[in-house]
Amino acid sequence: MGVVVKMDRQGRIVIPAKVRKELGARLFILELVKGEIRLKPIREVRLTDLCDSIEVDVDDFTDTHELRRALSREG
Repeated sequence: MGVVVKMDRQGRIVIPAKVRKELGARLFILELVKGEIRLKPIREVRLTDLCDSIEVDVDDFTDTHELRRALSREG
């Protein structure tokens, strides 16, 4: 989909609402590739999205001092 947009004096370009909605992101990586600008959306991840994403043994977390030492050893 090609859309003509204009850059203002501060270098800002307005991305049309339809495109923004389709991308579903507010953060982007901007790259210059062969004289063209490429925007790659960065999906924001909330911590709640990661809950229950892996299984862990809760017993491993009962001794917080040992957990801290183990994490320090792994660097």
